[in-house]
Amino acid sequence: MTALLLAVEVGATTVRAGAFDEFGRLAASAVEPLDAMHPRDGQQTYRMDAIWHAMGLTVRVCLAARPDLGMRVVGIGFTAVSALVLDCDGVPPFEGGADVFGAMDRRAAAEAAEIGATGDRWLDHRGGALAPGSHLARLLWLKRSTPAAWSRLRTARHLCDELARRATGIEAHSAGALATELPYLVQDDDPWRHELLATLGLGDIRSLGALAGDPLPAGTSHGTLQPVLAELLGLPPGIPVAAGLPCAHAGLLGAIGRGLASRIDRTATLVGGDTTSLLALSAEPRLLPGIDGPFRDVPFPGLWLHEAGQACSGAALDAVLAHHPGGPMLAGADAHAATAAEILDLLDREGAAFAASRHVVPDFLGNRTPLNGPGLAALATGLADEGGSRAFLETYYATARGLALQLRQIILHLNAGGFRIDRVALSGAHARNPLLVRLYRDALGAGLVVCDTREPVLLGAAMAAATAAGIHPSLAFAVELMSPPQVRLDPDPFWRRAHDAAFDIYLRLFAARNDAACDSAALAALSR
Repeated sequence: MTALLLAVEVGATTVRAGAFDEFGRLAASAVEPLDAMHPRDGQQTYRMDAIWHAMGLTVRVCLAARPDLGMRVVGIGFTAVSALVLDCDGVPPFEGGADVFGAMDRRAAAEAAEIGATGDRWLDHRGGALAPGSHLARLLWLKRSTPAAWSRLRTARHLCDELARRATGIEAHSAGALATELPYLVQDDDPWRHELLATLGLGDIRSLGALAGDPLPAGTSHGTLQPVLAELLGLPPGIPVAAGLPCAHAGLLGAIGRGLASRIDRTATLVGGDTTSLLALSAEPRLLPGIDGPFRDVPFPGLWLHEAGQACSGAALDAVLAHHPGGPMLAGADAHAATAAEILDLLDREGAAFAASRHVVPDFLGNRTPLNGPGLAALATGLADEGGSRAFLETYYATARGLALQLRQIILHLNAGGFRIDRVALSGAHARNPLLVRLYRDALGAGLVVCDTREPVLLGAAMAAATAAGIHPSLAFAVELMSPPQVRLDPDPFWRRAHDAAFDIYLRLFAARNDAACDSAALAALSR
């Protein structure tokens, strides 16, 4: 029987599972909902036990597709959004029994700004400032705001590492999660930024759990599957569990395609979900404003990862669905599909005249790239009577177009910093939205490549599992062998011209918004 690799992805609202063979072909998949808690504005939390329950359910549904699937699995890979799991003695630290900071939780904005003001060298690898969702900022918030919970904290882990820990019973941290979330520079002889941690009063965090240990590179083994969990999931006991992967890194692996060595500097991977990451690899480090990284040896040894992106993308479209008075007042895959179909029909009938007066600078949760300005806000033009369905459809489209045009701006920013990106590989949930796919095809100013797989993020986790299980000798080899065929989507000449014109408008609005933000800050500073 053909060996299979099991991959699990925990997103913000769903858990996905897929079983792949050693060549990257999908044998079965499943998806189950995941509910977050929002106790206050800007807060998003989960109960880790609920996530774990949803994971088990999703895996069992996936493997139930055929009776022989479970016993053919020889390795497991976990990937997850940038959620932070708090392992505390006693009661959970958050209300409602929650013990996980969700990826969209922004309560640590003040702490992120304070860390950014230190000027530490680590910030050069964060684009010059720190996002409110940074795990370091969240830990600082926890220590100051809930000292009782901090005193009971055993350790804190990226969600992908917590999944691997629960599967194996082994405490460890993955290199990708550690490098991208905490002040740890792998290229230094002593990677930890001790002076920064001491300045913040966090010098003791290395004593939490396994943080003082060496992190696990992508594609290595975290440990082996515990017998009790193997029996629960219908899997062989003792199979290897790969070191965890942040979702963006798994999405890169699953979408970048074969021939990686010849595409260094020229390919960016667009991993789109609630947020969007645009990832680029290089052979040498490039310190660029508004770009997280470079991170050495993440996820490939010898290469540097640079990560740009948008703090709110799919979540912005969710908000239009859920809150616009002319819309369905409910977000979900079916609502996105129906809305995209209506808009595509209107675009085919009306052309560029549709929503021509509506434009959006989509910084709903601040600007990540190129400005790294967490306090900046979105800007929309063309608002009128917003009660009808036409206004809803135009708003959805203008938001989606604004997201695509901002990604074009980000690509230009990367290219000004030494890249030569002319190819964008699409991964993540945005690949399932036909409107976004068409916008990315026509508006990015670079060739769009889509993979012949429904689950590129899961595929990336399966590649890590295949390497950890010894099916493939290295992660790069797994990518070469398991990557699916890719199709390059050439832009429509008419829509390319239309989006060129829209991009000019976007850039002017972007500059006007920035000027207004400065003037608004001066206004707020006036005293009587």
